[in-house]
Amino acid sequence: MSKRILLVPSVAKGNGSGHLVRCFSLARELGPEAAVFVPEAKTAGAWSAAELSLAYSRELSGIPLVSEPRGDESWDLVLLDRRASSLEELAFWERLGPVLALDEGGAAREAASYLVDVLPRVRPRRPRSADLPPNRASIGFLDLPSRRREPPAGFSRILVSFGGEDPAGLALVLARSLVTEGLVQADRLTLVSGALRRGAPPLGLEGATVLGPIQDLKEHLHQYDLVFTQFGLTAFEAAYAGCGVILLNPSAYHRRLAKTAGFPEIGLLKPELKALRRHLANPAETLAMTAAVAPEERESLADFIAGLAPSGPRLCPRCGSPERRAVFRNESKSYFRCGDCGIVYLLRFARGRENPYKEAYFFDEYRAQYGKSYLEDWPALTRHAVTRLDRIEALAERSLGRRRGLSILDVGCAYGPFLAAARERGQEPFGLDAADEAARYVRKELGIPAAAGDFLDPAVAAAFGGPFDVVSMWYVIEHFDDLDRALRNAAALLRPGGIFAFSTPSGEGVSARRDRGGFFERSPQDHFTIWEPSRVGGILRAYGFRVERIKITGHHPERFPALKRLREGFLRRGALGVFGSISRLFGLGDTFEVYAVRESAGVGSPRASSPASRARAKPES
Repeated sequence: MSKRILLVPSVAKGNGSGHLVRCFSLARELGPEAAVFVPEAKTAGAWSAAELSLAYSRELSGIPLVSEPRGDESWDLVLLDRRASSLEELAFWERLGPVLALDEGGAAREAASYLVDVLPRVRPRRPRSADLPPNRASIGFLDLPSRRREPPAGFSRILVSFGGEDPAGLALVLARSLVTEGLVQADRLTLVSGALRRGAPPLGLEGATVLGPIQDLKEHLHQYDLVFTQFGLTAFEAAYAGCGVILLNPSAYHRRLAKTAGFPEIGLLKPELKALRRHLANPAETLAMTAAVAPEERESLADFIAGLAPSGPRLCPRCGSPERRAVFRNESKSYFRCGDCGIVYLLRFARGRENPYKEAYFFDEYRAQYGKSYLEDWPALTRHAVTRLDRIEALAERSLGRRRGLSILDVGCAYGPFLAAARERGQEPFGLDAADEAARYVRKELGIPAAAGDFLDPAVAAAFGGPFDVVSMWYVIEHFDDLDRALRNAAALLRPGGIFAFSTPSGEGVSARRDRGGFFERSPQDHFTIWEPSRVGGILRAYGFRVERIKITGHHPERFPALKRLREGFLRRGALGVFGSISRLFGLGDTFEVYAVRESAGVGSPRASSPASRARAKPES
């Protein structure tokens, strides 16, 4: 089934026609569920739907148009092809669906769900940390011509085309310069008038061929030896077709783009005659520069877009804020930091297993990662459980006044090593897991009450009643795509004074600090949030929790960059000890555990922590 995709091109006058033509073409390729947004009302500085319908009657034929998108309408994907969008504009479109921004040059670039750059971008003069590479970049995504030619020996047939609008009138300026300077005879020139171009016909160009709008211009480019245009789609299409290309640009921005890409260019708004003569006098050099810029092969942008499978939270999964900035992007996922609560969260675009926690996860996959199956690793898992229970019981004695007989709900209990250890300690354990096989094993083999289901479902979460003295989640909390609901459920299931304990990978450990990009690249596709010890207290406080202890774990001194250069031997073993101490001293472990107490304040009623409680919550290694 085709996806419902809304394409939003720029209709601003002066932005050219490339955005419009690209969206019309994509909509046709994406199928009947794709629609193009064209505002009905005429606004200052923009083309109206009536004007566009006249100019592009053929291109729009059969394409569904949307003139007033409804706020309650949902799209699988919203594609913005607007040159530059503001954060406010992005927020509007993100309410309708995850936004793919195409060649985005505005503030929306750092917050859009997904970025695709087709045309090369100008590198910022003062790069910012937020100016990340896009999720995907390829000039092969251009709608390239199917007809190509061998490189010409010289420039006999010359085409001048400056897009469907040409607001600066560059076509006439350039054509007159070519003729009046005696560089080109008029009868060798062909000028193309764009679909949105208005004004008087050219004067003083007798003998030149002047054509009106040409349908599918790219398929006619191969007939010409040389194409004069500005930086944009036509320039790359002509280069791919085998023509020589020379650019005259309407703005300093376009000129920077032309130089970044490597096109032959002759200035801004009016041709620099010296450069123009040089390029015309050296066809081989001009053709070589053009060939170096040409896309190597065609790729289908429509097929790529149709293959994206957005999943995960479009708003912050903790606080619901739309404020965010991207911290990492690749072809399959985007990570954002919330501008309000600061948590890092994942929006993924690759298809994956809906529920990976089947039997194979605990056996074949676990063995592939750790060298043994989950059940074979039982002794090590039990040792971890005992250490965690020591911390929970010590805290329960202070907050609940007892160490034994604690009712414990272990969320994501797997095959139950923590539950078994808790029962041995005189506690009253209950298990909940997404995997039916694991819950069945806990019930039948261990004789401990356990249920299978999604903790985000309140009915499942309350399967054993409650309230509980302890709710635990060992490497589970990062898997919730709705973190707010997960934390609310945990708070609702705990009595005042009850303990919320969990472990999770750290976004402040040595792996994340040493290679931030690699850390996000390796982070599993089902880890929807990345937790950082420094932010835990503020996040949990909003749910009525007071963090009492943060234990930094997962110390791996071999992951420090300096140790990569040391071979096995006495020196390396000594360095491992030193860096292990550094890791513990500065809390650089790659995982951590949190132990928090449920206060009597209502869920969602943040309260400031006292200096004493902040001191208790200081991370320890």
